[in-house]
Amino acid sequence: MPSATNQTSKYDAIPGPLGLASASLEGKVALVTGAGRGIGREMALELGRRGAKVIVNYANSTQSAEEVVQAIKKSGSDAVAIKANVSDVDQIVQLFDQAVKVWGKLNIVCSNSGVVSFGHVKDVTPEEFDRVFTINTRGQFFVAREAHKHLEVGGRLILMGSITGQAKGVPKHAVYSGSKGAIETFVRCMAVDFGDKKITVNAIAPGGIKTDMYQAVCREYIPGGDKLSDPEVDEYAATWSPLGRVGLPIDIARVVCFLASQDGEWVNGKVIGIDGHAMIWEAIVSQMQCTSPQLAFNRENTYTTIIDWNYYWYSMVLLMVVRRL
Repeated sequence: MPSATNQTSKYDAIPGPLGLASASLEGKVALVTGAGRGIGREMALELGRRGAKVIVNYANSTQSAEEVVQAIKKSGSDAVAIKANVSDVDQIVQLFDQAVKVWGKLNIVCSNSGVVSFGHVKDVTPEEFDRVFTINTRGQFFVAREAHKHLEVGGRLILMGSITGQAKGVPKHAVYSGSKGAIETFVRCMAVDFGDKKITVNAIAPGGIKTDMYQAVCREYIPGGDKLSDPEVDEYAATWSPLGRVGLPIDIARVVCFLASQDGEWVNGKVIGIDGHAMIWEAIVSQMQCTSPQLAFNRENTYTTIIDWNYYWYSMVLLMVVRRL
């Protein structure tokens, strides 16, 4: 049996200097797709706040993208906006070619672009199916392909999934959920393929996040949601998490920055759900057949009382059953 020695091995330390603040992204260059609004906007801003230079990709609004660029510059970093629609593979290729020319390298790619869709299976058209999968699935795949070509050794690729891709079943959400469920398989396979360049590949899977689409999307999850005001939607959605609040874009951006930083060095091939543990509450809302819930809120807005008591007790029974699984 070989005797123990004091010799060191190349496996005794992680890559990169340990003296740096590990959460810092100083000196890194990041590309964020769909960064003109919503979650992508906050990703770009937070990456910039942590020192990264940012390529702000957008598909439509030049003004919104330039506002993000200026905000990043005010935070002390640098940014440029590049227009490209990720539903078009040729534009994806051009986006990456332009991106690497700006600062000569690319360390972080955040694939954020996506669209939402609701509809019963019987009503889904081929056009709607293709619209959703072209951006959410096909687009992300080819963003990943180009990321592998252009990322520096030891880079980061972060894809955008959804908590619905992990759900047991969300009514009228098969197309969207399916488009995001595919991302989870992409991540596991790409984490292996990208190993040749020491690039980590992960995905985030947000729950409901308060963006410009938030109110409309929440109403699809809430029975009788079309009858609720915006403040009532907020109060209802806040009950989905035991933390008693709704998710914000910064909640997602911080996890993205963790994965992009040295702190995320050993996280690879993972899908990270970010929903404040709200999944169980969404399941309850999805499964209950209550067409018009009546809501009452206390003054502190810390909980919701459901006046339809049949709905309330069925919900509690289901909750106890799920907790025992």
